[in-house]
Order: sequence, then structure tokens, then C-alpha cells
Amino acid sequence: MRTKFSKMLAATGLVTLDPEEDTTRYTPAEAYPEPEAEPEPAPAPAAQQQPALAPEQSVVAEQKDFADLYREANVPTVSYSAEKLLKLMAGLESMPMEVRKQAIKAMDDADETWTVDDSVLDAQRKVKALAIAKQKIAQQVASALQNADREIAAIHAEEQDKSAQVRKQIAELTALLDRGVARAAQQTADVRAAARTNQEAGERESARLDAEMNRLGQIVITFSGQSQVQK
Repeated sequence: MRTKFSKMLAATGLVTLDPEEDTTRYTPAEAYPEPEAEPEPAPAPAAQQQPALAPEQSVVAEQKDFADLYREANVPTVSYSAEKLLKLMAGLESMPMEVRKQAIKAMDDADETWTVDDSVLDAQRKVKALAIAKQKIAQQVASALQNADREIAAIHAEEQDKSAQVRKQIAELTALLDRGVARAAQQTADVRAAARTNQEAGERESARLDAEMNRLGQIVITFSGQSQVQK
């Protein structure tokens, strides 16, 4: 009795079935139609710089589950996903690639619940979803850099404004200090000048008094017989 597995092996050329029993011979793997590729998208126009995302939207989330990415991209589910086909291919990795391909297509022929075409289309959709996710990551990174540049510029502007205010205050305080020093120097000079003037006045007045004492002392010397006049 012919089984699905024997049919699969026969389709891959690994075994030969009895021609009398092979009334429903499968199409050779070489003649198995390749899945139609999705049409190439039209060349995209020159990309314009997108506006920066808000800071909270610019944070890249690492290790996001692929299932979440596919769900966000509205990738429909299929009966035999691309991941299942990858596991099947890994289980047949000891076979040459062409034999492995024929074996998988034979399994497809033997099981009506799935087709390789569905798995290929699932892979194409998921690759497209991942490419869109990469574009979003690139936008997040670019937005984060733009936001960082703006924040740094704001920090520098604030620092420069505060520095200008501090320098202005320093200049005002320096001018006030200079005026105080100049005023103190002038006051010191005035006090010294006044003291010197007073000293000179004292010296002149003492000399004038000495002269008068000497003039009057002549009378004392002349008429009292004293030789000195007490000063």
C-alpha cells in the first residue's frame, strides 16, 4: 500500500514505485511551479527628512518579540508559517540543498493542509514587516539625535545666558570695588594732606612764636640780667 511518505520519497527520486501502482504519480519536483514573486515596488521618491519624534517616542525598545512586530504590521497568519518551514529545512540539513528542496515540495504535495507558497508568502510579508521596523528604528535614532542636539543647544544657551549675567554682575562689582578703592585712596590722600598742612601750619606758628619770644626776650635780658629766656 502506498503511503504519503513513500509518495514523498518517490517524488524526490529516492525510491521508485511500481508503475502499475503509480496511478497518481506526482509531478516531478523539477516541474513544481515556483511561487510567484510579489511584484517589485516602484522606486520610491527621494525621501524627505521626517519630523523628529517626541523624546518619549524616540527610545528604541530592544529585544521586542517578532510576533509583536508582525502583529503591529498586520501580517496574517498562515497554516504553515515561514518559521515552521525553517525548522523543517533544518531537520533535513544533512541532505544536499536540491534534494532537500525536492523533499519539502514532495511533503507539500502529500499534505493538502499547507503549501510552500503560503510559507514563502509568509516569509516575504515578515521580511517586509521587519524592514518597516528597521525604518522606524532609524527614525527613532535620528529623532533622538535631533532631540539631543536641541537639548544640548538649549543647555548651552542657558549656560551662556547665566554666564553673561554673572559676568555683568562681576563687571558691576568690579567697578564698584574700583570706585571704593579710588574713594578710599582719595580719602587717605586728603587725610594725609590735611595732616601735613596742619603740621606745616604748626611748624610755621611755632617759628612765629619763637621769633616773638626771642624779640621779647631781649627786654628780659637787657633789664633783668637773665641770659636766657625760658621757652
